[in-house]
Amino acid sequence: MGMRIRNGVPSSIRMLILAITVTAVATACGGGGSSASGDTATQSIDRNATLKMAWTLGPNNLDPHQSSNYQVDFNYLSPVYDRLTQAVSGPKIAPMLAESWEFAPDGLSADFKLRTDAKFHDGTPVNAAAVVQSLNRARDPKQARAAGSLALITDVQAPDANTVRVSTSRPAADLPSVLSSTVAAIISPKALDGGIDLSVETAGSGPYVVDQVRRGDRITYKRFDGYWDPEAQKVANLEIAGITDDNARLNAFRSGQIDVMLAKAGQTDDLQTLLKQPQYDMHTYPVSNFYAIQLDIGQEGLKDPRVRQALNYAIDRDGINSALLKNQCAPISQPLAEGVDGHNTSVPAYTYDPAKAKQLLSDAKAPADLKLRMITVAGLSPQQEMATAIQAQLAAVGVGVEIVPLPTADAQVRMGEGNYALLNPRLTFPTPAQTLQTNYLVPLRFPTAPSQEFQDAVNTSLNPNVSDADRTALYSKTSGIASTDAYDVFICGIPTQAAFTDKVVGMDKMGQADFTGILDVRYLGKTS
Repeated sequence: MGMRIRNGVPSSIRMLILAITVTAVATACGGGGSSASGDTATQSIDRNATLKMAWTLGPNNLDPHQSSNYQVDFNYLSPVYDRLTQAVSGPKIAPMLAESWEFAPDGLSADFKLRTDAKFHDGTPVNAAAVVQSLNRARDPKQARAAGSLALITDVQAPDANTVRVSTSRPAADLPSVLSSTVAAIISPKALDGGIDLSVETAGSGPYVVDQVRRGDRITYKRFDGYWDPEAQKVANLEIAGITDDNARLNAFRSGQIDVMLAKAGQTDDLQTLLKQPQYDMHTYPVSNFYAIQLDIGQEGLKDPRVRQALNYAIDRDGINSALLKNQCAPISQPLAEGVDGHNTSVPAYTYDPAKAKQLLSDAKAPADLKLRMITVAGLSPQQEMATAIQAQLAAVGVGVEIVPLPTADAQVRMGEGNYALLNPRLTFPTPAQTLQTNYLVPLRFPTAPSQEFQDAVNTSLNPNVSDADRTALYSKTSGIASTDAYDVFICGIPTQAAFTDKVVGMDKMGQADFTGILDVRYLGKTS
C-alpha cells in the first residue's frame, strides 16, 4: 500500500506547516478587530454584493501556463482557475479539484482522486483526461512559459476517469504544494483543442468568470453558477485592481472605491490615522517572505563567500527599516524566518559593520571595481527607495551599484540570465522545502548552482519518507548554509498586511497571504 492523504497530509509525509499563529495587527498598526476572524455566524452575508480589492500590480497575461511571475498573476487567475490542490490558511495544502491523494511507496508518484461535481465554465466536465491534457501543456516548455515550475513532473496519466497519476523525477513530498499554484491551473480541453487565445480569454472551472479586462489595470468578475464550493463565491461580483502608487491605493480605499487593499510597510503612519475610525480595520499575517538582494554567486567578483558576506555586513537593516519601512520589516539573515520550521538558531545575524565589510573585501582580494547591476521593478515602492539607500551603503565600502529598473515581467527573467542582482522579495511557499528549492535550485532565481551539500540537503528534505524531525534538521542545515555562504544579501522580513472596511469578512482565510504577499479573495465576503 502507498501512503494515503485525505484532506491534507498525515505525519509520515505531511506538508509541514509554518509554526506560526496568525496574530492581530495590534502589534503592527493598531487594528485587528473582530471582523478579521471570519466568523460570520452573527453577520448577514450579502450574496449580491460586489467586493473590490486593490494590490500593487495590474493584470498581464491571462494564460496561467504563460505566467512569468506567479506572485503577480495568482491574484487575477485564482478566481477563474481551479487546481488539483489549494493553499489554505495555516498555511496548509487542502483539496480542490482533487478530493484526496496517495503517494506510491517510493515517493516518485502520487494518485489524485478527483471530485465528481466540478465542471468548466463552458460546461465540459472536469475529469482525469482534462487534467492530464492541462498538466501536460503546463509542463511543456514549448507551450508554457512557466513550465520550469513543474520541471519535477515526468509524466501525467489517467488510470481511470476520476484518477490522475503524477510521476516525478525525485521523491516529491512537495508535489501537492507545487500543484496548488496557478501555473498548474486546469484549463478546459474544449478551449485547448479549439485554439482559443488564452492570453485574452479564460477557460477555467473556478468560482468566477471574467466579465471585463482592462490590461495593466483591473479585472471584473461574475459568480459562476453551479460551482461546487459556495463558500468560495460569497459575493456576486469581484473587482481586482492593480494600483502601483501606494498613496493612490490608500486614497482609493479611504474614499470607498475599494473594500480591501494590500498595505505596504511604509504606509503605517497614514493607516494609523485611518484605523482610528471604526469602519476600518487591518489584518496582519506573520512574516515568512523577505526582501533580499538576490545574487548570482558565479558572477566575477562574487564567487568568494567572503565578498558576499561583506555585502551583508555593509547593509544598515535597522536604518532601512526605520527610515523607509516604518519599523514593519524586521532584519533577517537567513531564508527561513524566525518561527518557520527549520529556522536556524545557531547562525549569527548579519549586523551593520562597514569596517568588517571592508576587511572581508580586502581578505578576499575583491576587485577594486566590483559592481552590482541591481534590477528593481520599475516604479514599485518601497524597493525604489530601498535601492537608493543600498546603493549608498555599498558605495561606502567600495562596492558600486548600478540600479536597473525593469518592468515586472522582465525583472526575474533578466536575473536568470546571470551577472545581475535583483532587489525584490524572495518567494515563499507553504513548505520550507519548496521555498528553498524554488529560490535556490531554480536557475531563473539563482543562476549559479549552490553547493552540493546544500542541494543534497534540500533534495533529501523533499522525500516523503523522511521523518518530520529529520526533515526539520535538513531545513535548518540548508538555511544555515544559505546564511553562512551569503547566497543573498538578506535585508528584512515582510508581513502581509491588508486593510479592509468593516463590511468585509474572512480576512484570515486567505491562505496565500500566510506565506507570501498575495491576497486570495475567494473566501472573502461582505455584509449587507
